[in-house]
Amino acid sequence: MESVVSWNRTLSVVGGRRLVVVLGVLYVGLATGLALTELTVGTPLGNVFITSLLIAGPGAVLLYGGYRVPTFDIDPVFYTTIAGWCLSGFAAMIAVLVVYSLQPGEVVDELSTILILTALATVAGFASGIYDAKAKTRTRELEARNRELQATQTELEETVTRLEEVNRKLSESNQRLEHHQAYTDRVLNAIDDIFYVLDPDGTLHRWNESLCEITGYSDSDVASMTALDFIDSNDHERVTSAIAEGFETGSVQLEATLRTSAGEQLPYEFAASRVETPGGEPALAGIGRDVSERMARERELERRASQQQVVADLGQLALETDDLDELMHDASRQVATVLDTDYAKVLDLDDAGEELLLRQGVGWDDGLVGTATVAAVEANSQAAYTLKQDRPIVVEDLETDGRFSGPALLTDHDVRSGISTIIGPVDDPWGILATHDTEPKRFTDEDVSFVQSVANVLAETIERQQYRTDLEDLVVDLEESNKRLEQFAYAASHDLQEPLRMVSSYLQLIERRYGDELDDDGQEFLAFAVDGSERMREMIDGLLQYSRVETQGDPFEPVDLEAVLEDVRKNLQMKIDEHGAEITVEDLPRVEGDDGQLRQVFQNLLSNAIEYSGEQSPRVHVSAERDGTTWTVSVADNGIGIDPDEQDRIFEVFQRLHSRETHSGTGIGLALCERIIERHGGEIWVDSEPGEGATFSFTLPAVGAASDRETGVRSV
Repeated sequence: MESVVSWNRTLSVVGGRRLVVVLGVLYVGLATGLALTELTVGTPLGNVFITSLLIAGPGAVLLYGGYRVPTFDIDPVFYTTIAGWCLSGFAAMIAVLVVYSLQPGEVVDELSTILILTALATVAGFASGIYDAKAKTRTRELEARNRELQATQTELEETVTRLEEVNRKLSESNQRLEHHQAYTDRVLNAIDDIFYVLDPDGTLHRWNESLCEITGYSDSDVASMTALDFIDSNDHERVTSAIAEGFETGSVQLEATLRTSAGEQLPYEFAASRVETPGGEPALAGIGRDVSERMARERELERRASQQQVVADLGQLALETDDLDELMHDASRQVATVLDTDYAKVLDLDDAGEELLLRQGVGWDDGLVGTATVAAVEANSQAAYTLKQDRPIVVEDLETDGRFSGPALLTDHDVRSGISTIIGPVDDPWGILATHDTEPKRFTDEDVSFVQSVANVLAETIERQQYRTDLEDLVVDLEESNKRLEQFAYAASHDLQEPLRMVSSYLQLIERRYGDELDDDGQEFLAFAVDGSERMREMIDGLLQYSRVETQGDPFEPVDLEAVLEDVRKNLQMKIDEHGAEITVEDLPRVEGDDGQLRQVFQNLLSNAIEYSGEQSPRVHVSAERDGTTWTVSVADNGIGIDPDEQDRIFEVFQRLHSRETHSGTGIGLALCERIIERHGGEIWVDSEPGEGATFSFTLPAVGAASDRETGVRSV
């Protein structure tokens, strides 16, 4: 609880609206920076544009939304709620990505993908925050009204108490009250509310002028009437019971419908206390107060709260379901229910912008939903008129509305009134949300805002699904592109093998037959050519291995890394002895992987550690540490180290930091290691400073429920 309070206090200091704007600016900035970076490395412009749009688009929504928050009828105290939802959406997506990346063989490590998903999740959180903040604002208004009602109740109780005190004094001073009857009448007649005194049989013993003014009955009429004559017949039983309760308990309070002489019915609240008449007889004295305005305000607040709850529920459903038609049907049903209308519909605009399909709706004749269409360009069509406007269209009576007269879908169903609004942006609408009634009807501004809010939920859901579809298509395209690149690399390197063998064979033949006839320069040139062909062969072999990591690898199975390392040590024994290398190894685990490929990783890393040891004897330490279902294996050396600015470049194909005169190699070994580790669902990196050695680390999935080995160090 303290952490939540602290977090809310932090958001309040930073400013919820400011934080939303900052998030929008951040995503727009990141999209711009990423686009510049991708263009620099030669990424196709189309890919850069799509990626930037998927990141900058949500950023722009956050930026604009943060700027427009003050216009959303939200109490500023709940701006932090909106910011909290944004951060929750961001954190939820980060958690999903982390959980997804923990699965064997799965990883999301592309910065652009992470930015796109977190941006979309943050926008979804922003939408939920808007609805949550609106709901909380309405709740706060209701709470304020409840406090006002409680204050009114207290005032009424105090009034009743004062009346009881007055009646007690009246009973004690009957003689004096008789002399001051005229004065008392003036006081009671000055009260705007109804004052009355009832006998046990319900007849009125006394009343003030307000009773006659409000009900329209004369004093002579009232004198011949009972309390029930002023009350609607549906409330007679309750009023009779209340009168009996008042005489029995000493006080009573209830609400009932007051009926006037003109037949008008008014909601009234009555409160009375038992008193004694000057003659010593029991009576009920009380006040009746008109509560029409209070009840109207309560109904309006309840209506608005119901509308906000529907929007919040639809927003939650939009996050939980992938079925857009289910959401549209539920939205239509909820709108019709809350606004008490006969029809509601969602119209889907076709690609040509000429026709609208009745995609979902309630109240319409059987068979129309999914088949009926409305012209999007017809002059007398309310739908066509709506598409041309930048605000919701309200119709109070279609028969007298001069803007349009149809279409047939409305007139055939006797529609007289309704609200219609665009779903999506005005310049590129997806369709229309509308609700209609068969009677002329007035709609409040809150009703119109409610329909617009539901349309916004639908628009955001449609946009989110389009984003997701585009993203899925992009992933498929990237996978196909990678597959084609792998096939090309394999084919190119494989086809180079034969001409290279021919070149190498003829160079060797020249060296054997004519080597003695060549001068020193000729022999040097020939040696360069032989060496070059050999290095090209090594590079082609490396490229073949690199391109076949995915296609030629063995299925994953439990692999004992200690056995793998032992085989590698044997393969490198001559190099170890030549350099006087010392290799120490902690207990290594069993992992899920490809035995042959993991052997290649260890061989490349150990060979590099020995090769780049500098002038001192190589010392290499291999260790492993478990984190949940993942092992992190590290190979540390005491060599020449790597400049931090070069640490990313060394994992690229054919990238070398040193000349071949100082260090041999093709420049593909670390790129091959990275490709193998990525196939295993892990990642590889290096921590190093020049002259301080280097530590290469990579992650691998653990074997099922294999138990951890005890940690120990031994010398090899």
